[in-house]
Amino acid sequence: MTKVMDDLLAKNGAGVVVYQIGKTTKGTVIDAKKERILLELPGGVTGIIPKKETTGFGEESQAYEPGVEIEASIIDDENDQGLVVLSLRRASQDMVWAELATFFEEERIIKVKIEEANKGGLMAKYKGLKAFLPVSQLTPTNYPRVDGADSGAILTKLQSHIGKEFVVKVINVDRETGKIIISEKAAHQEQAKKTLENLQVGDVVEGEVSGVVKFGIFVAFGGIEGLVHLSELDWGLVSNPAQKYKIGDKVEVQVIGIDGEKLSLSVKRLAEDPWIEKGNKYSVGQEVEGKVVRWNQQGVFVEVEKDVLGAFSLEDFGIEESSSLEIKVGEILKGELKEINFESHRLELKKV
Repeated sequence: MTKVMDDLLAKNGAGVVVYQIGKTTKGTVIDAKKERILLELPGGVTGIIPKKETTGFGEESQAYEPGVEIEASIIDDENDQGLVVLSLRRASQDMVWAELATFFEEERIIKVKIEEANKGGLMAKYKGLKAFLPVSQLTPTNYPRVDGADSGAILTKLQSHIGKEFVVKVINVDRETGKIIISEKAAHQEQAKKTLENLQVGDVVEGEVSGVVKFGIFVAFGGIEGLVHLSELDWGLVSNPAQKYKIGDKVEVQVIGIDGEKLSLSVKRLAEDPWIEKGNKYSVGQEVEGKVVRWNQQGVFVEVEKDVLGAFSLEDFGIEESSSLEIKVGEILKGELKEINFESHRLELKKV
């Protein structure tokens, strides 16, 4: 960052100021027109700001009244008319770079406006300077999660953020390469840390659906995110989460697992398991019958009634491999109830 001429420029002889290109100086407006601004500079020198250099970097041009003091960057120590040529635009740019460097060092949180999107992330602007917000640095709520990592769908989701204001931290600023990288995730890191520290299995929280995929939904709250697996969405069968949920929906969930930053959540456990009522209708030792619906290496499964399955082990049939079974789907089997398995939602049976 350059300092004002009064501090940096050496005086040469009887009050003569040496103006160095790239430095900044303060001057008082003598006359301001659309095509240029004239300034009185230290040492009795006159400076000129051409029209193309009068617009502040990232700001609207403004009218400067005579007598107003402004700071500008020196781009030519003497033109054909003997005037020092100055730039408001470049001075403003220098100040913005310096400001961002300070934000980086102090880990300050700022607001930026999203102007562009590409497959790698979002382009934002801060006082005229472009900054890149990578996809990996988005919070769970704004992360473009799609089934199959479809690049077209990802880009569409990213483009939906154009025009929005994001709260971010500067995580890299390099004036030499012109690169500025920002992070939304870092700006919310402290909040996420506090949420995790206070979170326990069994807690019930309200969140927002941040992603809908084939195997469940992602729910974000307090700067963090967890997965509600397909099997935890409802006590009944949910084959397509997208038919029931959309991004932005408010949803109440229960925390059922915490593994570092990985959270497992449940929606169905906030409602009473309807199978409990069904299971309580039966008693151990009772004889039941059911229609064969399927079989595999774990056993033979029969439908005792709607939403109530019974399971026989392969040993009941005197075999070890399910491929050796000589039964048909729809066949009626009778069995004695050995156990009511509330966790697996089935009746464990043995042949009679």
